[in-house]
Amino acid sequence: MAVRIDDAVRHALRSAFTQAVADGRAKPLLMPYSLLGAPVLLILWLAIPHTRRPWLYQTRWLVVAFITVFNWRLAREMSSTNMACSYAAGLHAAWGIILSIDLLIWKRPQFVSARAVRVLSPGKASHSANGNAVATVEADASGQNGLRRRKVGESASSHDNLQATPSNSEFVWQTFPEDGPFWERIVWVWDCASSFRGSGWNHSISSIPRPQIPSVVQSGEPVDLKAMPLVTGTGYKRHVSEAAFTRDRLFKLAFLYLILDFLSVFMMKDPYFILGPDRPHDLPAHLTSLPWWLLLLYRELFSLAGFLSAIGAIFSLADLMQYWSLKVLCPSRSALWFHSTTFGSFSQVLDRGLAGWWGAWWHQTFRQQFMGPASYLLQQGYLKKDSEMSKAIAMFISFAQSGILHAFGSMTTIPATKLWRSPAFFLLQGVGMLTQEKLARLAKSYFPEPSRAQIRVANVAFTAAWMYATAWLFTDDIASTGLWLLEPVPISPLRWMGYGHPSDHWWRWDLDQLPKWHVGKHWWDTGFAL
Repeated sequence: MAVRIDDAVRHALRSAFTQAVADGRAKPLLMPYSLLGAPVLLILWLAIPHTRRPWLYQTRWLVVAFITVFNWRLAREMSSTNMACSYAAGLHAAWGIILSIDLLIWKRPQFVSARAVRVLSPGKASHSANGNAVATVEADASGQNGLRRRKVGESASSHDNLQATPSNSEFVWQTFPEDGPFWERIVWVWDCASSFRGSGWNHSISSIPRPQIPSVVQSGEPVDLKAMPLVTGTGYKRHVSEAAFTRDRLFKLAFLYLILDFLSVFMMKDPYFILGPDRPHDLPAHLTSLPWWLLLLYRELFSLAGFLSAIGAIFSLADLMQYWSLKVLCPSRSALWFHSTTFGSFSQVLDRGLAGWWGAWWHQTFRQQFMGPASYLLQQGYLKKDSEMSKAIAMFISFAQSGILHAFGSMTTIPATKLWRSPAFFLLQGVGMLTQEKLARLAKSYFPEPSRAQIRVANVAFTAAWMYATAWLFTDDIASTGLWLLEPVPISPLRWMGYGHPSDHWWRWDLDQLPKWHVGKHWWDTGFAL
């Protein structure tokens, strides 16, 4: 039986990487070594109180420098025989740098950040498992910087022993527990660093449902949930019942599982998704009759479907795991409103065009950190709040960081790639948004009162045209990384029904997909290789 091209390419890439590791030219993505910079060092430093130690606060520059150098080295050396992990290695390295700079330079978490925690409502009695009374949180007006003062034996973690339910509990703000035990500070900082959109924090992004956030947060102050919407103006939703939340995420997970299975079967019928754009290949019979512009559209749509399905499935699974595990292990930080939907409403694209695509409909996972530099420049007076130039600078700073993040992902994959493609794509989105804004102003001079339908048609037309003209940069980059060679699902219903290659088996994951124990030359080179 002839060797299939996708199997041959997988084998060649994995063999090349395995040989590079044996020769000392590369390293696998190792745990826990890869976590040393961020999150380990980042969280340890942030857990040390520094609001009253200016000299200690200045050492954050050394921490940022170390994490930047360490993670850059990770990106230059590490990859994986698992195609998803090979790309994720770069994302991890870049995100560690971006997150560290955001928390240590652009923001001051110990000074101003606060999270919402569930506590018993005033006047409600509760006992811990051993029968001892547990005190509730109370704000101390005499505390410095709004820091909490507790009764003897009280800590934030003690609230996880409370028999709290929505009927007898409420949420209060918890600032950095400077006088709390080390473990409580670690948990607070970990929560801060791992909350991508800031859900449940006073720095939550405005796209998702969030409570009323006071300008100055006092520890122990009740969280005002009354005005929190079920659906935001940009279309992000929250659920009010566990049944609806669980049903929604399970349905999405099952549906997207089937879509990923479909894509994994049919993408392998096009050599572009196997070899990438830079290696010559013959088209299969079903694609030879397509003109070049339609072939480009076909590949861009398949790629978009892959991005949407993978992101949606990952976050649906993460929402389920986080909510139900925290409900058992840490109920003080378990709430349905912490888990809003991953994507907004597509109506934002209809009403705002390309700005609605990137600023509202597309997942806003990294928005908080990408906006960090611009927010800092605004706070320091380097940018004017309502200036068109300031808005443009903030936009390009965000897109530049997104481009760098994805370029790191491309860097750590096994095949050789062109690192400029992703940054070029994301920067062009900023150009597109400015272009659409200028065209809209020009059109308004000729059509001063367009109907809503006309506006929507124009927005969709421009967005589709711009994405079609520029998306090839990103889709080419992803295809060149070998990422589509990943088997996204362990069990393939379509292959079980005979829709794949005749030699395909319904079980898709092999040992290269799974973590394995790796022994290096040094103790720090030893661990689980992803």
